[in-house]
Amino acid sequence: MVQVVDDRKKVENAYARQYENLASEIANLVPTRSGILAEIGCGKGQLTIPLAKLLPRHQFNVVDTFSGAYSGTLRLLNKALSGARLKSRVKVHAADYLDWLGEEFSDKYAGVISSEFLPEIESYGLSMFLAECYRVARPGGLTVHSFLSPISRNRRQRLMIEADTNPKWTKTPPKEWFSPKPSLVLSELRRVGFRDLRIKKIESNLIIKSDAVRNFLHSWDVRGAFWKAHKLQLASEGLEVPDWVIVSGRKP
Repeated sequence: MVQVVDDRKKVENAYARQYENLASEIANLVPTRSGILAEIGCGKGQLTIPLAKLLPRHQFNVVDTFSGAYSGTLRLLNKALSGARLKSRVKVHAADYLDWLGEEFSDKYAGVISSEFLPEIESYGLSMFLAECYRVARPGGLTVHSFLSPISRNRRQRLMIEADTNPKWTKTPPKEWFSPKPSLVLSELRRVGFRDLRIKKIESNLIIKSDAVRNFLHSWDVRGAFWKAHKLQLASEGLEVPDWVIVSGRKP
């Protein structure tokens, strides 16, 4: 069911529901009733909170640098964890993801998870990251990564991808891509040793219009010039969150 949001006060809640849907899909993939899960690039806990609620017997080690464009998210994460009474099950690590993974024991984790983290790294980083996911996952363990599809289905999605990737518009252009192609992620998972590989696509069905668009674009560090250049379309048609992609595999 398509949701259209034109009230800026409702954008955050609407986007939170996107992560709740992702958490439900990811929780269904976790093969064990208990264990330790690692989440890389946890941010302010958009996925962490709903996933931990769905997996009450699991412990979580969550990692982020909490620096640069994401400074201030550590405070928001700790506040959210306290509010959800999850501080005892979620251990937060402020660190570079490869440095942190490099210090973890092999075959330790029931799963290594990320959401919207793969867009933050480039091809070489993707290769290194997935190799470390394989090393620290225990036999039978899971790795699963969700991200917004780089392939738009309509003009609204295409415009959103443009706003987030073109240095003309965004203050924080990505290193290499809006998101990697799902086929590339699948290929890299296979190369490092994961099996039982799966790709699932979920339509976001979230359209943001009118004044809500301005608030949303600001939260994504998009310059005001983008709104001015596309004002008529943004007000009438809006932006649409691209489809979500979930790529997963298991360690033999």
